Amino acid sequence: MGGVGSGAKPKIYPPRLVAEVSRLYGAGWTQIEIAAALGLTQRIVQRLMARHGLPSRVAAKRDQAGPANHMWAGAEAGYQAMHLRVKAARGKPLSCSRCSADRPDRRYEWANLTGRYEDVTDYERMCLPCHRRYDVARRAETGRRTSPVRRSA
Repeated sequence: MGGVGSGAKPKIYPPRLVAEVSRLYGAGWTQIEIAAALGLTQRIVQRLMARHGLPSRVAAKRDQAGPANHMWAGAEAGYQAMHLRVKAARGKPLSCSRCSADRPDRRYEWANLTGRYEDVTDYERMCLPCHRRYDVARRAETGRRTSPVRRSA
């Protein structure tokens, strides 16, 4: 086999293929995208680049937020996921907009206002006591739960 010390020559790829890989990579394509377009594997593209002196970029993490994430569930996401989206978009609540509490020993939460859980702007900062009072009043007014029914495991 072509291992170290076997005398095997490294593969030289056709100049047209090297030029096309160089052009596509220079245009911002990834090695995986080039491989798919040219009917190759990423490993072949990587070897071609190395053997022909084409510099490669440092792999950078791509945007994984929202719909770009392969695990994105959209409006079908669960209760906890909806609240995590709010926390990611608006931060951790550190005070209550109802009673103006901002003590560090108190727990603060994002309380959904209308039942549109997917809308990160439809939440208000509340301390735990204010959040519970809000939920009880909203339940009495609408006759419905203030949070979706939790899925069983």
